[in-house]
Amino acid sequence: MSEMPRPTLPPAHEPPPGAQLMNAVRWALFGGLSLLALISIASFVAWRVGESRAPSTTSPARKALYHCPMHPNYTSDKPGECPICNMQLELVPTGDAASHAGHDGDVPGLTSVQIPAARVQRIGVRFAVAARGALGEGAPLVGFVAPDETRLQRVQLRVAGWVQEVAMDRTGERVRAGQPMLTLYSPELFQSEREYLITSGEGGATGHDAGAHDASRERLRLMGVPDAEVTRLDRERVASSRLTLPSPVSGTVLERNVVAGQFVESNMSLYTVADLSRVWVLVDLYESDIGRVHVGDRARFTSDGLPGRVFNGAVDFIYPTVSNETRTLKARLALDNREGLLRPGMYGQVDAGSGRGGALVVPAEAVVNTGELSYVFLSRGEGHFEPRRVWTGRGDGELITVLRGISDGDTVVASASFLIDSESRLKAAIAGLSGTTPSAAAPAARTPPGHGH
Repeated sequence: MSEMPRPTLPPAHEPPPGAQLMNAVRWALFGGLSLLALISIASFVAWRVGESRAPSTTSPARKALYHCPMHPNYTSDKPGECPICNMQLELVPTGDAASHAGHDGDVPGLTSVQIPAARVQRIGVRFAVAARGALGEGAPLVGFVAPDETRLQRVQLRVAGWVQEVAMDRTGERVRAGQPMLTLYSPELFQSEREYLITSGEGGATGHDAGAHDASRERLRLMGVPDAEVTRLDRERVASSRLTLPSPVSGTVLERNVVAGQFVESNMSLYTVADLSRVWVLVDLYESDIGRVHVGDRARFTSDGLPGRVFNGAVDFIYPTVSNETRTLKARLALDNREGLLRPGMYGQVDAGSGRGGALVVPAEAVVNTGELSYVFLSRGEGHFEPRRVWTGRGDGELITVLRGISDGDTVVASASFLIDSESRLKAAIAGLSGTTPSAAAPAARTPPGHGH
């Protein structure tokens, strides 16, 4: 068998001319770009590390910049007047002043302003001093007369029985202490008096009988039998089933809950007697008036039913709860009524809060209300005005109470507040822009052509 011939391999393919050179150039470019990237990354890391380790230094002082309050686009590096409106240029706050712009007095978007005295007079600014006092008569407090609860007396029996006679049968009548009010028939009382007579005996009680006698006497006392009736028993030696009930106090009968022939229990309230020589006046305070009235304030009460009469007193108590129905709180006055002119249920007007504890009031036009907050402008003298947030209460159209924000004696802007408000907002906006845009300090970049000084 013949041997097959081996296949022959094709000749090897040789690279084209210049291929090795191009390959070397490609690797050289790749290595160069990689080296450049490494150098860039190392430079950035070294810069950041050096910046974090470098000691903090104060930035160079910024050049003073002035602007026109009415034309904020015009700025200059020199003080003087605006060529457009001839107003005095004002210094633009920088640094910390700019960072705090818009937050003076906790009023967002406003800042303190300085206005020349001549301009303050020209725009008609008026001032008012915050002081404690009463509001005008446009919104008086309302109060009504009530009995002094400490001078009320309930008249009750301590024994059951039938009412035979009613001596005090009309409400509103005056009664004296000890004056008879009704007569009661009581079998229980009759039995107790018989026991007292038995224990006392004809010649007086001795020994064991003396203890029983004292017990029966004490029982009569606890049943409300007056001493005069016990004296009669000792003298006449005859028990009675009738008990006359006297009035324990002098005053006016406000309630009567008994008629002749009625059976009454020992715990039943028969009469309510009030001493009206001193009465209370209860004043309704809305929640916005709570800061207006304080304990110890002098107060005056007047009523249409008593024209020309003024009753002076003091607030001696403020109730701790607010009514869910009327949303009011009650304050209490104690008034002398020995003449008997004030009657329970009488309504009137109360002027309270005008003394030591009166509410702080300012003119209503001095308060700027944005709907979300209220503020005033305080005058700090020499044309310097500062915005200050306030919390207000009730008002009467001319005055308004300030519950928080300013103090007694502070001077506020009472008119032309909107002009100062506009300037304050403008200055706050300029100051905020200056603080957030450092390049704005360059006069050349901010000064329009033809407006250089």
